[in-house]
Amino acid sequence: MVSLSGFSINRRERAIVEGVGSHLATVKRTVEDFGGLVDSVSSGDAALARRFFDDVMGDETKADTIHRDLSLRVANGAFFGGVREDILALLEKIDDIADSAKDASRLLNVEVGANGSAIELLRSDEMRLFIADLKGSVSALENLIAAFTISKKEVLARVHSVEEFEESADSRKDVLLRELFRGASKLNPVAVIQLRDFIFVADDIADNAEDASDVVLVLIAKGYG
Repeated sequence: MVSLSGFSINRRERAIVEGVGSHLATVKRTVEDFGGLVDSVSSGDAALARRFFDDVMGDETKADTIHRDLSLRVANGAFFGGVREDILALLEKIDDIADSAKDASRLLNVEVGANGSAIELLRSDEMRLFIADLKGSVSALENLIAAFTISKKEVLARVHSVEEFEESADSRKDVLLRELFRGASKLNPVAVIQLRDFIFVADDIADNAEDASDVVLVLIAKGYG
């Protein structure tokens, strides 16, 4: 048996905890690839955009594989006592982050990238800050999960950071939607719908990160950590 932040876990459970870290690192890379895709589409670099798109798809697939493996190991093993379902929920929410990055990436197609007004929105300062908040929410979640190896007090100190990034991203989402509809007359209806959906789905990255942090609070409340 070993101790993780004052909580005794066996070797197999520790391997699962380390796997959660690996899963989140892969998910974070997917979100970073997504940010690169937005930048390359807004700059008109089609070749680089294609590379980032492929990276998003590849990393999301890797994250999904890790998620499936960890979930099966947790579901089929005698792990974590009364918090096993919460560990599974945490894995699901982390994987949802990568799914959102993948789905948002699919909405940045050639038609959107070829429209000047769409490019203007994608390269705006508000979009840049929005993407930064999305990335920040995932980094904050990563720091939160890492705090399990430190102390319960440190976990509680870090949990609000995820929420702050999510709230900031949500505010920027609203600004972007207003800007989109203000300039809707310059876009064809299909592009407006795609950009609207893109903004909503991208915002799910931060929403899912916050949902994952909520599961962490449940784990703490149940005495894990």
